[in-house]
Amino acid sequence: MMRHRLGTVLIVMGLLVLAYAAAVLLWRDPFTDVYNRYQQNRLESQLDGVFESFREDTQPPRGLVTAELKQSAIAGWARRFARTVEQGDAIGRIRIPEIGVSDVMVHGTRWGPDLSRGPGHYERTSWPGLGKTVGVAGHRTTFGAPFRDIDDLANGDEIVLEMAYGTFRYQVFAHEIVDSDDWSVIRNRGFDSVMLSACHPLYGSSERWIVYGRLVAVESERAGSYLLAEAAG
Repeated sequence: MMRHRLGTVLIVMGLLVLAYAAAVLLWRDPFTDVYNRYQQNRLESQLDGVFESFREDTQPPRGLVTAELKQSAIAGWARRFARTVEQGDAIGRIRIPEIGVSDVMVHGTRWGPDLSRGPGHYERTSWPGLGKTVGVAGHRTTFGAPFRDIDDLANGDEIVLEMAYGTFRYQVFAHEIVDSDDWSVIRNRGFDSVMLSACHPLYGSSERWIVYGRLVAVESERAGSYLLAEAAG
């Protein structure tokens, strides 16, 4: 009888392990996903406070009638915002409609404190609106796996970064696969761009899948909206 029960327990445990492996393979890690959902809810509340505080402390300047003046105002707000941010803080939201991403971003790319809670902003990169490269990393199989399908993005697909000082719309223009220690991906390209990074292959970490997007439009409650010259042309 004892051997029969033990055999039944082992079979059940084996089936559970297989079910878990199948979930990770076909979807994502369900256990770390629960943790990520909890943390995203907490970050939502924090982000609401960040946005509200910025609105209260920032007055819209008058006379922003040209794209150049609007860009200048937003760049000033971006620098001001960057000075207030600490590692692990909620800083904005990333939306990628084509692959169903809508997550709060944090400042930093530490595996546990940052990326387990949401996509992380590379501290060595710039901020939206400063004419440089903004880097964002995300998991592909664990902790909500926000970037699981970034390899499905096509040129022209939209990447949106919503910050307290404006909403920045980028269009995908390139992909590449690089070694995990290749930092050339965060170099500045002479225009405002976003770089998305995730581990590659899907269940490994020896390389990184990189997606690049170019800023094409900016919307701001304080400064108004404008298209970039490259996009408008």
